[in-house]
Amino acid sequence: MARNELKAGVILSYVNLLIGNLIPFFYTPVMLELLGQSEYGLYGIANSVMGYIGLLNFGIGSAIIRYLSLYRARGDREGEEGMAGLFLKLYGGIALLILLAGMLVSGHLEGYSRSLSAAEVDKLKILVRLMTANTAVFLPFSVFSSLTVVHERYLFNRLINILSTVAAPCLNLAMLYGGFASVGLVAAGTLLNLISYAAYTIYAVCRLNIRPRFGWRCPGLLREIFVFSAFAFLGSMVDILYWATDKLIIGWAVGAAAVTIYNVGASFNSYVTNLSTAISGVLMPRITSMVTRETPSEEFSDLFIKVGRLQFLVVSFIVSAFVVFGRQFLALWVGVGYEEAYPVALLTMLPVTVPLIQNTGLNILYAMNRHRFRSVVYLIIALLNVALTFCWVERYGMIGAAAATCLAYLLGNVLIMNWYYARRIGLNISRFWKNIGRMCPTVIVFLAAGLWTADHAALDSWPRFFTGAAIYTLLYLPAAYAFMMDRYERELCIGVLKKLLRRRKRED
Repeated sequence: MARNELKAGVILSYVNLLIGNLIPFFYTPVMLELLGQSEYGLYGIANSVMGYIGLLNFGIGSAIIRYLSLYRARGDREGEEGMAGLFLKLYGGIALLILLAGMLVSGHLEGYSRSLSAAEVDKLKILVRLMTANTAVFLPFSVFSSLTVVHERYLFNRLINILSTVAAPCLNLAMLYGGFASVGLVAAGTLLNLISYAAYTIYAVCRLNIRPRFGWRCPGLLREIFVFSAFAFLGSMVDILYWATDKLIIGWAVGAAAVTIYNVGASFNSYVTNLSTAISGVLMPRITSMVTRETPSEEFSDLFIKVGRLQFLVVSFIVSAFVVFGRQFLALWVGVGYEEAYPVALLTMLPVTVPLIQNTGLNILYAMNRHRFRSVVYLIIALLNVALTFCWVERYGMIGAAAATCLAYLLGNVLIMNWYYARRIGLNISRFWKNIGRMCPTVIVFLAAGLWTADHAALDSWPRFFTGAAIYTLLYLPAAYAFMMDRYERELCIGVLKKLLRRRKRED
């Protein structure tokens, strides 16, 4: 059953991501038209502010699945329920801190008056306060969501995600057409959180029969959790410094409209990230179990390479297609005024491809409790990113901010972390890159041919664009099967096709 749940989790993750990536295609242009660049920019700045306030969870979120998985792997039901109660109490206290910090920060946003009007600053304060309340109220209930993952109930977990993905734009558009603007977006998010977290809580209590124990004690455990979480907290801080600070600095130096353009470009990075992490996202409990059993390092390398190859097949196709067709797509999708979104997208997307195909390594680090080095290195590189962004945004605008992020990401995520994986964790990085290297020639050929064709073809209408993209896809996928996939990956594809054909025959 667990094996079937795992497969179902991966499949539904990709269904959710497919839906989540298709919906913005129709939703984003309408939202931008209804909100306008400035209003959406305010919403983006508020989200970035909340990124910093959200750091007050001190990285404890990364510890929930690890410690719950440890007790479940040992068959200790009492310990698992005790951990659930402990995390609920911790998150209750953190929620109060978030409320206090949000109210304090929202009252001190006058620094944005350099580039925002007085009315925009007032709206920004309202958005931050509403987002703060939303985050604080629902934070403790994330424990129940984690329990569904720990028990490998991926089917239920992913179905809730799919329903939320579909409902979110519908509620958002209803709020926008009702004239509630960015405040309506926050209200829609609050309603979705209420429904989804209620479902997780009911499922964990009634179906999994989890009863959090608030009086449970384990000497020394709380200190261990905070030590573990401290470095995860640094990792979260790094992510915020990388992705939220750019928007805060651009909003302060250039204005809310520039934040919107930057956000459109940088959003493609999140699409690729989500598509790549769908596989590794369901592997954390299994990797934790491997660590508990003291599995040999070569087996971790095998898993690292196997998942990395699958992720590269996904990422290389998406990224190469965007490099070829991205400029024309943005022109058709959001129209005039967003030309700078294309170089922003490339600068934020391309360096992320390496950590994306290696994100199983991050799960291994967390499971081994060996993520401290990564957190410290990332913090140093992230601070470099902030310094470079401040220097370059005044001279080069949002392109300078994206270039600073690109350089910092290459140094930290690619060069230093690959050295650490090889020398300290024992992963066979040389074998990993040999595998990826054998897959790259096909990608390079299609990039070169695609860029030349796109430059000489007038893809200035949706029919022409889709025709070009369809031809690229129909040529790329068979080439990937023939020249990029190994025997296991080909058998995996054939197995999926056979299952689909058998299911169709049964339906007929």
